[in-house]
Amino acid sequence: MPISNTVKVARDGTITLNDNGVNTFTIDYENGDFSFSDDKTERIVIRDRGAIVGLRRGDDSVKSFSFTAHMRDFMDASALNLIDVIDNTNAASAWVSTGGTGYEQYLLECVFTAEGTSHGDTGDHILTLSNVFMTWEFGESKDGNSISVTGEVYGTAVRTEA
Repeated sequence: MPISNTVKVARDGTITLNDNGVNTFTIDYENGDFSFSDDKTERIVIRDRGAIVGLRRGDDSVKSFSFTAHMRDFMDASALNLIDVIDNTNAASAWVSTGGTGYEQYLLECVFTAEGTSHGDTGDHILTLSNVFMTWEFGESKDGNSISVTGEVYGTAVRTEA
């Protein structure tokens, strides 16, 4: 498959949060500022009297991501909203953590999709982050209040085209 000739822009992206495969929430009214950091595994430098002679893999890193959405609700007992999905409260209280055994915190899957097929690509460009722990921060602004989300990835980061 040839490399795409279309530069992807904020209008092409969507962010979806999923639990155990049953529940899905696509984030609306977000700013188009999704950011992901694929920190590599820790590096252990091997030296012989100060000279570098090798490089070994150390501990796994914790990858991270962030995005901002316009604030519409702090909570809703009957309809899903961003904060409730992140906090596993109200209408999202029945969601199930993706972590499983060994993960005490409530974790989700985050999927970022950049539209490709409507631009002539052979598929959409997808980044799937598993076992993510998210926190949120509220900010007030005359241009619209916002919810800033930060996530830590305790699972995998898989890039696909579909």
